[in-house]
Amino acid sequence: MLTLALFFSSVIASSLSQYWQKRASSYFEAHPELTTMQKLFNKPILLSIVFLGLGALTWLAVLTDWEVSTAYPLLSINFVVMLLMSKYCFNETISAKQWTGVVAIMFGVALLSGGLTW
Repeated sequence: MLTLALFFSSVIASSLSQYWQKRASSYFEAHPELTTMQKLFNKPILLSIVFLGLGALTWLAVLTDWEVSTAYPLLSINFVVMLLMSKYCFNETISAKQWTGVVAIMFGVALLSGGLTW
């Protein structure tokens, strides 16, 4: 049960890292006058690094209990999280092709994790 919580913590941390990277890129685009040092010590970049580190640490904890062949495909849940985040946080338009791709990925994850049997 703890490993499952760590897994979802890893997914959330990884997704938050991606969120802050996107925020940083948008901020840099709006402020081209920033120096390299100002970019490196910018709040979105620092938060992205923190969440990336948390994601890595929780992922390492997951791998102590789960086989990588089982755990890694489950990380595809990030595709769903990021698709929803891009839609609701960044107002991006999500095409039917993207939704179909995510459904196919989730089907594959369910198959690999044993949730679906033939």
